[in-house]
Amino acid sequence: MLPLKLGDGQTAFIDYFMDAARKSDEIDIAVGYVSKAALKQLQSLVDETGIKRVCLTIGMYYHEGMPEGTYNVAAALNEYWIERGIGEVRLVRAFKYHGKAYVFYKGGKPFSAMVGSHNLGAIKLEASNLRQYELSAVTEEPDELEEVSVHIRDIMLPKCSANISELQDVPLIREVNRALVDQEFVVKVTPEEVDAYKKRMTEVSFELPLKVPEDENDLSMRGSNINVCYASGRKRVWWEIEMVVSKTIRDLPGYPLHQKPFMAITDDGWKFQAWTCGQNNKNLYSKDDLKIMGRWIKGRLVAAGLVEPVNRVEGDQNGNGVITHKMLNKYGRDTITLTKTDIVTKTEDGTELEVWMLSFLPESRYHQEAEDEMS
Repeated sequence: MLPLKLGDGQTAFIDYFMDAARKSDEIDIAVGYVSKAALKQLQSLVDETGIKRVCLTIGMYYHEGMPEGTYNVAAALNEYWIERGIGEVRLVRAFKYHGKAYVFYKGGKPFSAMVGSHNLGAIKLEASNLRQYELSAVTEEPDELEEVSVHIRDIMLPKCSANISELQDVPLIREVNRALVDQEFVVKVTPEEVDAYKKRMTEVSFELPLKVPEDENDLSMRGSNINVCYASGRKRVWWEIEMVVSKTIRDLPGYPLHQKPFMAITDDGWKFQAWTCGQNNKNLYSKDDLKIMGRWIKGRLVAAGLVEPVNRVEGDQNGNGVITHKMLNKYGRDTITLTKTDIVTKTEDGTELEVWMLSFLPESRYHQEAEDEMS
């Protein structure tokens, strides 16, 4: 990285790591932080090289909080490795671990190790770390290799860490739903404003189930509701959805009137107009653009690292972009809560609109359940 270029005998970390990994049949890694892209890169590398055993131990998140997208990608990688019987992902819980150590094995013996400042994100360069200078040292000396190997194996022990699937109390940091950033007809709302709206919520509230297939093998409802983009007929973009609400809910007192717009405030800080429409008032839509509601719901799942947007739905033969109940379970919620407030707002042209809250963050439901139990 200019002006501090590599000198004689020096190698870029990413090049050395890739070369050593391809010569290995086992890898142990202990780092402070990881990235979603690096986790996916590591999975691809392990698959490509046929590595027989791998353990990734992550040191800082249990105490500092873990970005939800990173957590879900790490949990999925752990599940994948365990199913294949080759490894696991662990989190250090005894203390904050900020080390960065890598050991490569062949035939049961370590042949190379790296120790320095490189977190796992260094194996997949992105905009966030492209101009970040790091320094690590390599050793191939037997005594030093043994010392680093023993150190990482100690970090892997239950006295220091646990498998990520065993830890139910990892604090998650909710990530911004970037699918709604700079979208027309959508306004960002501050957390303070959201809290102010929440304090004005009434008892008129409806829990709307998200109707989706059970998993990737379930073909029912694959082309309906929030997966309507996969239906045959008119081509739709991945973000477009249909929220179909059952008659038992629509007939409850206070449900929004047919085609009467209202202002929706989401629990993660977005504002847009919505309404109920369609035959027998069965649909709940974002008013000005059908993709807005989809960008809010699916965008939350994208931010959580559970699915990637699909550019061409007709080319997604494996249904990688289909939202499933299995996916919603990992996210922590399979319903949308629609709650009326006692606030009436006005649009620029003076039209009065009722204000309703839309909730889809997992903790929103838990908080509401706790409040219901207390009341």
